[in-house]
Amino acid sequence: MAMAKKRELPGLVKFRVGDRVRVKQGIRDADYPDMPLGGWAGTITEVHDHGMYTVRWSQETLAAIHPVFEKRCRRDGMDLGQYRLKEDDLETDAGGPLAIEHPAKIHTKALSPKNEDDRVRMVFDLTSDDPLPDVDYETVETYREYLAKNLVFPFGAKYIAETGPFSSKAMNVQVIGLGDADDQSMIDDMYGIMCYAQHERRKVILPLGELEVPERKPNRPLIEDYAYWFWNNR
Repeated sequence: MAMAKKRELPGLVKFRVGDRVRVKQGIRDADYPDMPLGGWAGTITEVHDHGMYTVRWSQETLAAIHPVFEKRCRRDGMDLGQYRLKEDDLETDAGGPLAIEHPAKIHTKALSPKNEDDRVRMVFDLTSDDPLPDVDYETVETYREYLAKNLVFPFGAKYIAETGPFSSKAMNVQVIGLGDADDQSMIDDMYGIMCYAQHERRKVILPLGELEVPERKPNRPLIEDYAYWFWNNR
């Protein structure tokens, strides 16, 4: 015999799906304590156990959100459009103008040279609140200018060259430069920054992000950070 559907008992929840609510003054974001949520308005989209609700923010609220909050959500992969709150954090939206609280002071963490993402942010003069920039021609060009100033040439590296559909060959090369600053051919749409290298008696052009620099060499972390950014933010 089929089981009867479990009915929602009346009076167990304060709000229901579709109710318009606002966040009470003084409530702060759990992940970003320097960011107040007081006055934010939206609609209940889900009712959860233990007095929790998902609220989809109104367009008026989204337009008033502090830009640093937006940056952090993008940086951390958070959904800016909705948030889960406790019943005690919410009140019925009676209408009228929004009274959104704004941060009195934003606490931006200092960039750490031990953090890979932060080292990339330093290249672009960003703060820890900023997401890493997407890969496009302009950002690759900025990274190229940074590396041209900070890499020490020449330096040894290994490049794995494909010699067939299922075969490859390791090439030991000496990287000798990134070309002239105005040479657009040294930035490739697919492979990013290209470099000039010497292999045996030939001068070759190779993707910088595919080179492997020996351990404990000063150029290794610079190349690794660039490759990490380039291949993960396309």
